[in-house]
Amino acid sequence: MKIAPLKKEHFKVWNDLVRATGGSGFMQSWEWGDLKEAEGAKVERLGIFDGGELAAGTLAYRVETTLGVSPLAMPHGPVLPWHDPFKAAACFALLRERLGAIAARTGAPLARLEPFIGVKPEFFGGLLRAPLDLVPTPTLLVDLGADDAGLLARMTQKGRYNVRLAERKGVQVVSTPGDDLTGDFHELFELTCARHKFSGEPVVFFRRLMAALGPAGLARIYLATYQGMPAAAAVAVFFGGRATYLYGGTSPFLRGTMASYAMHWRIMRDARDKGCGCYDLYGAAPTDQPHHPYAKFSAFKARFGGALFTPVGAHDLYFYPQLAKTLVSRLGARSQGAAV
Repeated sequence: MKIAPLKKEHFKVWNDLVRATGGSGFMQSWEWGDLKEAEGAKVERLGIFDGGELAAGTLAYRVETTLGVSPLAMPHGPVLPWHDPFKAAACFALLRERLGAIAARTGAPLARLEPFIGVKPEFFGGLLRAPLDLVPTPTLLVDLGADDAGLLARMTQKGRYNVRLAERKGVQVVSTPGDDLTGDFHELFELTCARHKFSGEPVVFFRRLMAALGPAGLARIYLATYQGMPAAAAVAVFFGGRATYLYGGTSPFLRGTMASYAMHWRIMRDARDKGCGCYDLYGAAPTDQPHHPYAKFSAFKARFGGALFTPVGAHDLYFYPQLAKTLVSRLGARSQGAAV
């Protein structure tokens, strides 16, 4: 086996590999790499070839700032043959060596790996659990392998009731892979960010997201309206048999319409029709942790009938020469500041 940079000609075969790898996801897609580049990140696209066939690899992102170079981030990655532990370990050894070379060249102090798997592999033994996850964990996965009646039956009683109530109230849901609903979405998104006191991305980020993923059918914006008024909106991503509720927003004035239920019900059915086997609600709190950061919205998500899944989470591979240089440079900057 050998490792080499991926070129544009590998676009399709790479995406096919990522789709077929259960431990990966849309953040390892070629289009997501394009989005990160549009956002100003440097993207390393690495492939591991076995006899000329692409067998594994990763997309790793880094950001250069005045504070130095960020970690080599691999959300949903690396893409390894997890079903074959021996081969996966061999691929990881090649990848580890190449990441070390990239770190030496760029100054990145560590690589942050975050595959979408439930059990930590043995060859991750020397990696430390990262202080934060790039992908929300745990999360709720809704099984979409049923007809409409079956999907409704898997919901809680309140979930089914609210879906039907939204229908009775006449809530309408539209969607687009283009940019025409981005403004409506972002207004609701900003309202929600302000209400829950967390920061959100600017509208230009969503325009770039839709430009990168929309044309390939990987992302859609959904808008639920009541009597023509925007009530709920979401960005959903469809990739590799899994749909993901990536961002959302609601109007605080139209809660009684249950528009969010109608919207997610539409996303679930669209995802099933696209061949997705599950719907990732992207973050949920365990039932025994009432103070978990995701607790405020977990009860709502749970009404759609998902099962809690806890990935292994992000793990850090440290490159100690670069880490030492980073620490020395920061200590030097602090001492200069103190002297001034």
